Order: sequence, then C-alpha cells, then structure tokens
Amino acid sequence: MFERYVRRQASRHFSGVHWAGGGASERWDRSIPTLFIANHTNWWDGFIACLVSRGLGLGFQVLMEAQHLARYRVFLRVGALPLRRGRPREAYADLTAAAAYLRPGTGLWIFPQGERRPPREPLARCERGAAHLALGHGAPLRICPVAFRYIHLGEQLPEAFALVGEEWLLRPGAVSGRAALMEAFAGRLAGTIGELDALVASENVAPFRPLAAGRLSVNKRLDRFRHLVGLLRGPFEARNG
Repeated sequence: MFERYVRRQASRHFSGVHWAGGGASERWDRSIPTLFIANHTNWWDGFIACLVSRGLGLGFQVLMEAQHLARYRVFLRVGALPLRRGRPREAYADLTAAAAYLRPGTGLWIFPQGERRPPREPLARCERGAAHLALGHGAPLRICPVAFRYIHLGEQLPEAFALVGEEWLLRPGAVSGRAALMEAFAGRLAGTIGELDALVASENVAPFRPLAAGRLSVNKRLDRFRHLVGLLRGPFEARNG
C-alpha cells in the first residue's frame, strides 16, 4: 500500500522518476544483505529510496532521525527505523538495533550526511554510522552508493533521478577501522553523485529508465490529444525537445 501511495504522489508532483545503474542486480545473491549509502538533499529521498529497493527486488528499511520519526510514527509501519544522533550512546544503541535488518532480501538505507544538505554542497563530514554497521555485520555485505537529484529539464514539472552506483561486496576483515571504511564509502558515494551530475548537466537521459510514471507537460497532453484525433502525424514524443 505504501509503494502505491508513493507512486501516486510521484505521478502528481514529477514529470517522471527515472533511475539508472543497478544492472548487475540481476546477478545479485539475495542471500547477501545490502547497505545503501545515499546523499540527502530533498524531502523525497526516502520515498524514492523505497522505489529503488522495490525495483531491485529488495525489502525496504531506512534509518530516519528519531526526532522526526516521533512526529510521523506511521513511517515505523513502512520501514523507517529511528536513529538518535544527539548522544553517541543512543546512536550506538539505535545502530545496533538497525543491524538486525541487514538480512537476506532486504536493503537498509542510511544517509551519512546525517541531515538534509544543499544539493550543490560537496559531500563532507559524513558520519560513521554506515561504517559501524558494516564492521559489526561480521559477514559479507553488499555496499551500494546511490545518488539522488531533482531538477527541471524542459518539462512543466521537475524530474527525479536516481543513479545506483557500482556495488561493493565487503568481506569481513577487508578494511579495518571505521574512519578508513567511511572514507572509502564517502569516496564511492561522491563518485556516484558526480556521475549523476554530469548526466543531468548535459541533459543526457538516455541511460535512464522509468522508475515511476509522472505527468506530461500541458503542451504534451495537448499533443497527445491531437495525435488521437489525427491532427498530428508521426510518433508521439513524451518529452519536450
């Protein structure tokens, strides 16, 4: 029901929700849990993360700041997990509880920036919760960076883009120390963000495929009607040129 709700909201507020990458997911061993590490710039991030998880055939869990989750407790029913960031001991307890969701067939999402940041602000000061989860897992864990962007590209409504970066199968003992591991995570996420920024800056939407349907711009709705009644010939193009 929540997924249907997200798709309805996306269809109202976006010209389209698109994603790229994740092609290797067809070969993923679903017995290995996945930890998604994503940038956080927009209210929509958690909702689009849910659609990405579903698109990859995974269950959805996401760490959400506890003070916000306390105001919207309904999200506890759809995959949100509380994270108290104010005190190290409380954060440690919440991360320990969240670690139980690193299980087969499930994707656990974490936003290492800790809070929403401006889209063009460089990725910096990443918190080490993701590294703590990975090091404490004690078994192979798939790490997957994901970048989100929301931008107008010639359409009436904005478009949402998600780029699933190259996954990394982390084995126990491969990296020692939270600082070094978090630096590696941040580097991979920054690279994925840079790749997505290059694509949208050049308006190169060819690599993307639909993740959720959106609304056509007014002129395109008129064009579709004209095609239906025979006033326009040739194939109907959904995007503006």
